[in-house]
Amino acid sequence: MFGGLAVGGGLLLCTCHGSGSSGPVGGVEPPTANCAPTPTSSRVVNVKDAPYGAKGDGTTDDTAALQKAIDAVGGTGGTVSVPAGTYRVNALTSLLLRSGMTLSLDSGAVLAAIPNSADNYTILRVSGVSNVNILGGTLLGERSAHTGTTGEQGMGLRITGGAQHIAVVGVTARECWGDGFTVTDASDVTLCRVTADHNRRQGLSITGGSGIVVRDSRFANTGGTLPEDGLDIEPNSGQTVNNVLITGCVFTNNAGDGIEVGVPIAYSGLAFIYSVVIDGNTMSGNGAGSLSSGPRSGLEASNTGGHAVKNNTVQSNVGYGIYLRNGVAGTTVTRNTVTSNGRNGILEYLSSGNSITDNTLSGNGVPP
Repeated sequence: MFGGLAVGGGLLLCTCHGSGSSGPVGGVEPPTANCAPTPTSSRVVNVKDAPYGAKGDGTTDDTAALQKAIDAVGGTGGTVSVPAGTYRVNALTSLLLRSGMTLSLDSGAVLAAIPNSADNYTILRVSGVSNVNILGGTLLGERSAHTGTTGEQGMGLRITGGAQHIAVVGVTARECWGDGFTVTDASDVTLCRVTADHNRRQGLSITGGSGIVVRDSRFANTGGTLPEDGLDIEPNSGQTVNNVLITGCVFTNNAGDGIEVGVPIAYSGLAFIYSVVIDGNTMSGNGAGSLSSGPRSGLEASNTGGHAVKNNTVQSNVGYGIYLRNGVAGTTVTRNTVTSNGRNGILEYLSSGNSITDNTLSGNGVPP
């Protein structure tokens, strides 16, 4: 039967079976967010104090001073405190966080990448460590001052290398040459109340890992090099993404999709995505000015299955509202409000075995 019909204009092109479910996906409970992490020690080191001596004056290279403070606290369960100010960072070497620590940035603290020409850089790197909290502040890329023309790997925060038990709360990443945030091959990761704004490639990329929560966050104004998504879950060959919850977030005015979930066709059988829940988010105004030759949508899934898309508001995107294409199966799409998108409200293309029910569609366009 056809499901999800309410007010006209949706033009829902799919064959639907069953009904939506609010339970776990594939029997797997969504991970739990850690939005209020606490240090395990009362130790606090201020980066401006001796012997660290960071300046935060917007002109000094503070990389060594900041790293010295991080190294002093690592493993103690204590906190590195970064007062308000602009701290210039050599993103070619990165700030490397250690296990068992909290990096706490004042709301007026900015870690600013020193302009460079590199294809690949990272302001703040969390690699192969555990039990790390990153709280507040801004990671400022250098896309407007970047002196190179190639590459797309200039990142604000990169969580990688088997890192685990990582909480990122209230952090802004903007103006990066690549992604604001990247998670790859990490587990038990929370991004809560983060903001990604005007990054060049993605707001957030998830290419590998398990137990990842993205909650109450905002991803906006991504654009400059493909895919240009607010959030992209896209493993590379040999990688798996498993058990992800995206909830309470806003994806707006990205040149690509608001959210994209997919395995590249070339990696079929070599890369995998399991149990993604996209619940209670807003995707609006995405797809304008995209470098892609095809339409970009509020949410696009491809070559994957076994996910849940529910209770979302999907409106005024240039392409489709919700687009399931090229081998999406076993996915539930239910109780979404899909309005005023440029093409179909919900389109299922070369996909089957999905449950699409109880959605409200109105004012959506029709593909040519």
